[in-house]
Amino acid sequence: MKTKLLHIASVALASALVVGQANAAAACGKPLPAVKAIALVKNFYAAFSSKNKDQLDLVLAKDWVDVPMAPGQQPGRDGMKGALDHYYTSFPDINITNEDFIVQGNKVVVRSTIRATQQGNFVSIPASNKAIQIMAIDVHEICNGKVVQTWHVEDWLSGMFEMGALPLKKN
Repeated sequence: MKTKLLHIASVALASALVVGQANAAAACGKPLPAVKAIALVKNFYAAFSSKNKDQLDLVLAKDWVDVPMAPGQQPGRDGMKGALDHYYTSFPDINITNEDFIVQGNKVVVRSTIRATQQGNFVSIPASNKAIQIMAIDVHEICNGKVVQTWHVEDWLSGMFEMGALPLKKN
């Protein structure tokens, strides 16, 4: 009986999540055409390379949600602007190349390559003056012409090896 109730509860929760996602998408109106959605999120990455954090005003909703936030980052679009200051200091030559875009409804998935030279302290890693090249995967949710939430994963483990912050194990 417990197993059956647990199964029913799981199905009900899953249904509620799907309905919740559908309601959230409906509240955002009709998704942007793929070309416009891609152009919008390209401006997010351009803010890194151009060092123009005010460009984020064109892309991110004021209460944008970043998952996960960087250490010490404050919430919202203004919090990302503060985080960019840290990236600009740590990696003055940061450049992000967008490799792939996938558009599904109101979400844009981006696979990117981040290239930079660590010329300032990054988190607690002293400046190494070493070049890094890491991969990133981001999922941007667009609502009413602005990115309202971003989920992201960067390969900072490889970056830490490249900066010399972690020893390479020899076989």
